[in-house]
Amino acid sequence: MTPDSPDDYEYEAVPSRRTVLLVGILAVVAILLAGAALILMVVRGGASASTDSCRSLAWAAVPNVSTLPSGWTLAGSGFYSDGYSTSFVGPAPTDSTTTQPSIYVRLNCVGSDDHLALTRSHDAGVAAGSSEVPFAKLGDESFALQDATGGTTVYFRRSGIVVYLVAVASVSPADLQQAATAVDLAIAGATASSGGGIAVTVTPPPGGTIVLGSPAPTAASGSGAPVPTSTPSHAVPALEAALPHTISGTPFTTQSLTGTEAIGTDPASVSLAASIKTFGKTPADFQVAESYDDTGTIAVTVIGFRLTGVDATKLRGAIIASWLAAAASGVTTAPATVGGKSVIKVDYADGGPFDFVYVNGVTVYDVSTADNSLAATVLDLLP
Repeated sequence: MTPDSPDDYEYEAVPSRRTVLLVGILAVVAILLAGAALILMVVRGGASASTDSCRSLAWAAVPNVSTLPSGWTLAGSGFYSDGYSTSFVGPAPTDSTTTQPSIYVRLNCVGSDDHLALTRSHDAGVAAGSSEVPFAKLGDESFALQDATGGTTVYFRRSGIVVYLVAVASVSPADLQQAATAVDLAIAGATASSGGGIAVTVTPPPGGTIVLGSPAPTAASGSGAPVPTSTPSHAVPALEAALPHTISGTPFTTQSLTGTEAIGTDPASVSLAASIKTFGKTPADFQVAESYDDTGTIAVTVIGFRLTGVDATKLRGAIIASWLAAAASGVTTAPATVGGKSVIKVDYADGGPFDFVYVNGVTVYDVSTADNSLAATVLDLLP
């Protein structure tokens, strides 16, 4: 790599010098120097990394403290031209020998260079002696490295933003996972608020089951397809009643579940469950119903979502965040008017169905089909 002058880059101020935070940062300084510095080099190199839209998105992606692990707080936040930094601080230890758990967080607007930034950070961290450790997938791409001190740094990218969370060794894997997911959800939620959509693609089999997982279905048996139910469930008949029962002269089958049965352990479900908790609700308060042609003649599925006592627009944001957390890269979303309804259209760029997301009253509707005219027909049937 050609050496660059120090004058070519901006350098942000050192975060708050509170002892607990400084100890956490120093414990992982090797990772910061080897990995994060390369992220800054890539950031400064591209004009798209400092666009107003990306900066606004990053600034809007500060996680709600309620989504952090129990007893954790936010401290020492700073906002910059290319993103923001903050620190998460955990409960004080009960003994004087244990370092108080803390996580330093940095979001950088990188734009189209996000994959390159992540790749260089990974290679630099490994070259500095860190080793890759297992960690649940975040954003469009992610990984985690552990250094010689036992500290772990989580890296991920989403929507042109590259994030790293530097955790001291006293942070438990579960707390680090929840903290990282909180940041990912915040970015996904900010993306959704600026015009994003729910990355839902559901193609139920005859007599099928409602799928709330990632766009790539998760099978209980490992077959790669949802496991059909012999008899559709009707746990929420009122929500089923709000869905179309006949489309283009063809009778449709409906079924419904509560979140207790529908929310699983896949990344999207975990994210959705976390969002539901922030509303002060439980999975039992979440409702989902679908309407589909079990003969496969009409290629469209209609899904309805409700969360008791929660505004549908807020619910849409939570569902959007959960699906973006599990969606593959390349997904695009845009507001549109279809069938006389204002919707968010989700395009997976894979030749498959689009999702047309519509809010009315207390219900979030998702019309999934590859046929734009059929989507208009269905949306025209909705209230």
